[in-house]
Amino acid sequence: MNVSRAQQHLKPPPSPDTLRGRFPETGPAARTTIYRSHAAGLGAWWFSSNGGGRFDLTGSEGTCYTAETELITLLEAWSGIYVIPRPELVKRDISTVIVRRDLRLADATSNRAIQFGLTSEMFTTTDDPLTQQWAKALHEAGFDDIRYLARHDLKHVDACIAVFAASGDQTGTDEEPSDFAVLGTENLLDRPDLWEALEEEAGIVVLDIPRSF
Repeated sequence: MNVSRAQQHLKPPPSPDTLRGRFPETGPAARTTIYRSHAAGLGAWWFSSNGGGRFDLTGSEGTCYTAETELITLLEAWSGIYVIPRPELVKRDISTVIVRRDLRLADATSNRAIQFGLTSEMFTTTDDPLTQQWAKALHEAGFDDIRYLARHDLKHVDACIAVFAASGDQTGTDEEPSDFAVLGTENLLDRPDLWEALEEEAGIVVLDIPRSF
């Protein structure tokens, strides 16, 4: 018996009760370093609930998109773009971040997730309402985040991590500490090593805009 290859195989998730205690999970442990690319000048730990992201929760809960390497954050941020005007660099920061507590991480990169109906389309489909159903079900099953593969990284060695928390800016500060801390933030204009890595790894180039006279 065969299933047509011409159709999407990713289905809606099973119930949270089915996923709870059975869906594969992994770290990261507290204080594992991860990375976040975000608009310059804004908090690194922004949890989106507007439905615009692959795993967005809704209402009072949101999702913050991070990655295990700096390069992956940029590949995802500039998805499908192969020439980046240099002035765009100043508009983005890259932050090194940590979570100060242990997280229950749903491991969507594990083959043990296949039995629940998961396929690699979870990482590539443009059907965001479907992947958001998965995020909701996994969150209700007790998971704090999802480890998944980046759509625009073909090496599949390191991964992305979508973290769940109250929606909005949860970035911790000295005055108002939270579980979500920032170890450091740099503007991309000050990181030529990352521009070089983008070109070497993916052929994505940063170019100056010619002056008009």
